Amino acid sequence: MKLFFTKKKWSEYRESLTGPLGFVPTMGALHAGHLKLVHEARNNNDFVAVSIFVNPKQFNNTEDLINYPNTLEQDILVLSQAGVDAVFLPSSSEVYPENDTFITAVPGKSAEGLEGAFRPGHFEGVVNVVDRLFEWIHPHNAYFGQKDLQQCLVIQEFASEKHPNLKIVTVPTEREKNGLAMSSRNLRLSEEGRNRAAVIFEVISKMKDSTADYDWAIEYLKQYEIETEYLTNIEISLNTDTGLMTKAWVFAGYLEGIRLIDNVLYN
Repeated sequence: MKLFFTKKKWSEYRESLTGPLGFVPTMGALHAGHLKLVHEARNNNDFVAVSIFVNPKQFNNTEDLINYPNTLEQDILVLSQAGVDAVFLPSSSEVYPENDTFITAVPGKSAEGLEGAFRPGHFEGVVNVVDRLFEWIHPHNAYFGQKDLQQCLVIQEFASEKHPNLKIVTVPTEREKNGLAMSSRNLRLSEEGRNRAAVIFEVISKMKDSTADYDWAIEYLKQYEIETEYLTNIEISLNTDTGLMTKAWVFAGYLEGIRLIDNVLYN
């Protein structure tokens, strides 16, 4: 597995590749959810590249940025074992140089409401870095987890306009045995907190099956010391090829001061 720290070195390597390239952008602190994306890319491309970059521009909460887990040595090991061909590890100055001339895409309508409302500037930061990575990595297929459902929609929307030949592949959420959606933020929860957080999936699953109402859900979550930021039903299109719509219950809230999100899709 090759490691690259600059766009120049990556570009030289990229020119040597002749088959389809699958790309998984990450911020590190990798878990089985990330590896699910890697395996999907590995199964459908000749080459697989992963980026690790903790993007400061997408954190609207400075404390979240400071406390973001750093497991780089372990991340590189597991990526090598997963059969990744190359890892792009740029510095902040490499991504955002002092005399920055990159003209980035901007979030579209998919960024309105939900995360867009509660995390001002978040999607602007996401699009800023993902747009650059697409431009530099130049993949044929890029892979994103459905846990960050609205992010998938935002990226699909801008990529369809600025990177029309790039296919955005969304992969179902990987979960712990108790149902908790895998997330790098889970590392900041206590063991008890991780057990309590499992009720989030329980609640949204019941909402999906129409076996619970909103007021019950909010009170039930409170019993487990989970404060709800939003819990709502949306209709979306995750398959831009067919345009078929699907529904989702989406959740965001706090447990032990850690912000957690989750969703469940259904027809």
